Amino acid sequence: MRDEPMQYEQEARLVSGRIRRATQWVGLLLALLLSSCGAPAQKSDGGAPPVSTQAAETPTPVAVKSSAGPLAPDWSLETLDGGQFRLADHKGDVVVMYFMASWCGTCVPEAQALAELDQRYRDQGLTVVAINVEPDKKISELSRFRQLANNGAYTWTFDTAFAVTQQYGVKALDTTIVIDRSGRIAYTDAYPTPLDVLDAEIQKWL
Repeated sequence: MRDEPMQYEQEARLVSGRIRRATQWVGLLLALLLSSCGAPAQKSDGGAPPVSTQAAETPTPVAVKSSAGPLAPDWSLETLDGGQFRLADHKGDVVVMYFMASWCGTCVPEAQALAELDQRYRDQGLTVVAINVEPDKKISELSRFRQLANNGAYTWTFDTAFAVTQQYGVKALDTTIVIDRSGRIAYTDAYPTPLDVLDAEIQKWL
């Protein structure tokens, strides 16, 4: 019985020590929390970068040059190489539609001019399409005309049913129609157009 007071005293000292250590840990943890709330965020070598509070910059959109002309109706024609050309697939480009015929001698100079302009501006968004207005699909004759046009690398199509010709109200060969990037008819003529006039009109809408 004489050992009981000594045992209680030892247990009391042990509990007291644990309480002091727990109090110290709580104080240290509280100090760390307070200091982290007040200090600015910094990037550490192994941690994630701080989150920016600034709004992300929105890139300025590039303005599309648009005319006041009517919207160009969509169409699709068979091409010289057996494919299909659809106007809607080229929205966003400047499209030149050139109405010609394989027997049309006055069409050759403009077809040659378009071959030069196609090579010059193709990478800037120019699409040139020749529309052959004849009732029969004469591949050999259109191919021969293409050779006369300096082997123009643009698209050559057949409008054997005159569907696109009537759709756009074309009344004469050598008719040229320019469609801007927004899909509107920006320019129309019905005569052989020289290179400099075509160049100026195309540059206006690129």
